[in-house]
Amino acid sequence: MNPSVSPATNIDLRISKELTPSQKRNLLFNISLSLELLIQDFDSNWWPLISNVWTRFNSKKKANGDSSHTYTCRLTKHNQSSTRKEGIPSNKRRKTKIRLSHLCFTKIKVQKFIAERKVCVERFENSLDHTHSLEESDKVKRPQAIRNLVEQEAIKNYCLPAILNAVKEYVVETMDLKSSAKELRLKEQKYQVERYMISNKFTHDFVFIHQKQIENLEKYRWLTLIDSIHKTNRYDYRLFTLYIRNGYSYWNVEYDSIFCTVHLVRTWMSKIYDVKTRQKIIQAMYKWTRIGYEALIQEVINECPVPTIKQYIKRYYVKNNHQWALWARQHSPLLLQVTSTNSLESYHSELKRTTSSQHSLIEKITDSEYVVFEFRTKKISVIGVDDEILNELHKFPFPIQRMLADEICAVEKRLEKGKATSGLTLLYCNYSFYHRYLLPCRHVFHEHMYPYKKSYYLKYT
Repeated sequence: MNPSVSPATNIDLRISKELTPSQKRNLLFNISLSLELLIQDFDSNWWPLISNVWTRFNSKKKANGDSSHTYTCRLTKHNQSSTRKEGIPSNKRRKTKIRLSHLCFTKIKVQKFIAERKVCVERFENSLDHTHSLEESDKVKRPQAIRNLVEQEAIKNYCLPAILNAVKEYVVETMDLKSSAKELRLKEQKYQVERYMISNKFTHDFVFIHQKQIENLEKYRWLTLIDSIHKTNRYDYRLFTLYIRNGYSYWNVEYDSIFCTVHLVRTWMSKIYDVKTRQKIIQAMYKWTRIGYEALIQEVINECPVPTIKQYIKRYYVKNNHQWALWARQHSPLLLQVTSTNSLESYHSELKRTTSSQHSLIEKITDSEYVVFEFRTKKISVIGVDDEILNELHKFPFPIQRMLADEICAVEKRLEKGKATSGLTLLYCNYSFYHRYLLPCRHVFHEHMYPYKKSYYLKYT
């Protein structure tokens, strides 16, 4: 027999324990009478069962701590969704679902009285009943009670089908929520996810990666950039990204890990605060020969006026110089070209700009796929440039493609001004663009695209 609940009767702990989770959900779905409960009981045993139905509409808080919140049905939608723009290719469209408007306008009012430690839940003014069933709300979102169960089972680190079956069994047999259990199903597995904990440091994290990304990482792992960024999700997780460069032949890189030159200089700005010492160690980092590096780093140590800085350099940078000094990278044009993680930081910056820190982690993954398209997948097109050159440009990220395209277009301006080629015989130029990025500049492109222009120019001048 169901316990009787009258409008003037409080629901104490005894009555609350006798009510099943299904009965509690029905009482908070279409509220026909005012309910009074203890705050702790309401927050722990009532609201998590129905949190998927209601969303906050407005709230007020008094100076004594009392608060009043108005909730509206999650299916409430006042404006009609916009339609898709015409002429957008299918591979560039985001996968979205349109929810109909004007489905339900039910509201409730939840008042919390701190001194009495009670909660009063009632229908908001003359609000009508829901125009849909509780099952329809479960299809849109799962209640927090079930989401908590899934998290508890996921920590045990067994396969997803077993987690689903365990949660379904508990929800049906113990909680009597058959309607909610119907909507529990596995989504298509695009990402492989593993969770791990470091107990002595109280750290818990998880790793997610697409199956195709695993194949690329195994195939092109010889050069991997690693960087982290914060404030990308509402859970305050730091996002660490492994960035690889694919589509190229294999380079036999000798060392396991190398340091980013930009981050080194940032660190030295605070740790090596003596300006002359810092300038000399930066010069040592850019030395092309080991002999030149060793001579300069010894000079740095001998002339450093601050003992703590001298000890810092000896401890952290003398023995592992192959990880940060550029003399150790002269065997690989790729390592000389990629001396920092700036490209990955640009990706993180774009990811942060195009998304919100209030997103969940799954929403962030979806948005990151769009950023990948904008940053890596897009291909530039330049009028009057051979396909052979364009194919080489397309191997770079889109921002680098634009930089190189500007250098190619500058060749035409050189021709308009009557300038001849520079007579380069090697892929080397003293132009600042080449030294800054170690990429072909306008003079190199001029020599490659119009090798005959020099003799033509000399003949008629």
